[in-house]
Amino acid sequence: MRRRSGSSAPAPDRVRPGATTGPSPVRRGSVAGPSRVRQRRSGTRAARVADVGRHERVAELARLDVEGLVVADVGCGSGRTVRALLDPAPGAHAPRLVHALDHVSALDDDLLADARVRSRITDLDGPLPWRDGELDRLVSLNTAEHLGDPVAHLAEVHRVLRPGGLCVLAHSDWDTALFTSTDDQLTRTLVDRFTAAALGPGRSDGFMGRKLLALAATAVRRGSGWTVEAATSWADPHRRFDDGSLAWKVATGVLASAQDDPVLAARASGWMEELRALAAAGQFLFTVTDVAVVLRRD
Repeated sequence: MRRRSGSSAPAPDRVRPGATTGPSPVRRGSVAGPSRVRQRRSGTRAARVADVGRHERVAELARLDVEGLVVADVGCGSGRTVRALLDPAPGAHAPRLVHALDHVSALDDDLLADARVRSRITDLDGPLPWRDGELDRLVSLNTAEHLGDPVAHLAEVHRVLRPGGLCVLAHSDWDTALFTSTDDQLTRTLVDRFTAAALGPGRSDGFMGRKLLALAATAVRRGSGWTVEAATSWADPHRRFDDGSLAWKVATGVLASAQDDPVLAARASGWMEELRALAAAGQFLFTVTDVAVVLRRD
């Protein structure tokens, strides 16, 4: 993808539920856990902290500090970050409009019906579907590893943001995945394979989280005017291992990465059952480090 100087990309129509541009590849970055229904705060700090997950953190980093903002979520999936943007932390302002962009249609039906949301489908390796300077904020979670040229993508992000606009680029660093297990060596072997695996037909980079600052620096060297406003990380604890939980989804990806080795695959299946037993006994913990970089368009 080439940087487009002074050009404007056409904006496609709002997508109907179920619409798609092609088959949906399995994406490692899409294993975020089930969305949380956010309850109104009780006013205590403990209640506020307990309600914050990765999607809420990304929304807070977008600094929704004024009314009427136009925001985009690139690689939106089913819309967990979109929900966090529409229901921001106390003192922040919900955007006037949230563009939910992805390469296939996966946005939840209630978000498709929300007048504040515009669903768009496009090739994320191509030009972004907005005019120059149209957006105030752009967020992206677990998308960069699947792009053919993330630096060229950042040039497009620079084009569509207004001067002073913010980009929140966030990514899990899968090499840091932590599972409670009685076999540390096997767990390390499986996580290493998962991190290195190119799951599904698309691209992936299990080390992308730690590369975000270098990615931004390369974009600057190529001519995009960015200032790094912040770099942060977190690792949320997860104790559940029931089907559909975040830990279960990541472990399922770990299991898939071992399938080309029959002996290791059999051990991985036993490992999965052990994790389930540890969770049932209240002894299980999963976490992974998420990294976020906040860039201001110069």
